[in-house]
Amino acid sequence: MKLTIGFDTSAINKLQDGSESELLMIALECSFHVRLPGMSAEEVLSNRDPARREQLLARCQQLLTSGECLWPPHEILRLLISAHFRNPSEFVCGRVNVRARIYEQSIIARDFSDELCARQRKEQFRVESNFEKMWKGLRPKLDEVLASEPPKRPATYSDAVSIATARGGVLWGFGAELYRGITQATLSEPEIETFMGLCPPFRGACYGLVMAWFNGALRLRQANDPDPPGRNDLLMATYLPYCKRFVTGDGPQEKGLREVATWAAITCDVQSFRDFSDSFVPPRIAARDGEYRQTLLSGKLLQLEHKRCRFSVMHAFWRENDLKRK
Repeated sequence: MKLTIGFDTSAINKLQDGSESELLMIALECSFHVRLPGMSAEEVLSNRDPARREQLLARCQQLLTSGECLWPPHEILRLLISAHFRNPSEFVCGRVNVRARIYEQSIIARDFSDELCARQRKEQFRVESNFEKMWKGLRPKLDEVLASEPPKRPATYSDAVSIATARGGVLWGFGAELYRGITQATLSEPEIETFMGLCPPFRGACYGLVMAWFNGALRLRQANDPDPPGRNDLLMATYLPYCKRFVTGDGPQEKGLREVATWAAITCDVQSFRDFSDSFVPPRIAARDGEYRQTLLSGKLLQLEHKRCRFSVMHAFWRENDLKRK
């Protein structure tokens, strides 16, 4: 069975621009089942440059030939929460269909206007801005509380998780609010904890919100610190349970999602795009002459036969790296 893999928008951009892109696309078709995040598709649609947007949409369409598109996080959470609310005793997370066929069809048919793309871009900016303002607005209140007891301020995400997961902690509050927003039902803390245990995407989203709470309202930043992952970056945590690997070209997001996956107990290897690319096209091979690269692309070392793969050299290299990581 092929491994499932997801791509953040930043990774899709790098996949489009990289010199080894076509080689990587062959590798993806051979060894992976792509789970294209609906949020990535929405961000691609938000691109201001029509020519660039078309390039990225074409790349998304190519990714869909070996996979599928999943709904944006808010819709995935709605589907999961609604299914649990209807029948908690029979709820199985993996049985809830989160495939967004209408997104797949729209990407292939380019079924959207420039006006729709402009509206999508405006909406992206609006929700990202409101998300940031929400946490910044909370910071002065928390600063006041912590002024008399500075040691209680969490210095790391793990410190924040320890606070958030205590009885009455914000993790359970975030979960309860998400659940109530869909169903109007108020679950107790033990009930929310039980649901989180049953539903990894919901759990990932909630731990992502804990990171947003820590970065936006609690963490003391230094002048040269990189910007922390934003709203969309962290909501990608909803997709992690659906992917054995998740690839991003954004350093802070990579670090953040890796921490979220660890603390939320989600089995997903969050990778930088460079690590993903190098696992198929090692620098020592990429640096060789064009004739060797053309040999790979022509299929003499990488063959597709009856739509199945005999991956040879590159597959063996990837397996070796994968086993070393384990």
